[in-house]
Amino acid sequence: METLRDLRLQAKKTCAEVAKVLGVANSSYYSYEQGVRRISLEQVLLLAKLYDCTEREIIQAQLNSCKVMK
Repeated sequence: METLRDLRLQAKKTCAEVAKVLGVANSSYYSYEQGVRRISLEQVLLLAKLYDCTEREIIQAQLNSCKVMK
């Protein structure tokens, strides 16, 4: 089960790098990875491009991140 954190690590990016691309604070991106906050559609598109995967994979990773926290 891949999470947003897994995708970020595979892309060899730091939270700070990804947060900058999304235009959010580091803490905001971290909360996306933890499943505390949801990402917007625009952010899904940016992450798919950054991580070289499909939008569906980003959405599934976000859902998996939420499940990990439960």
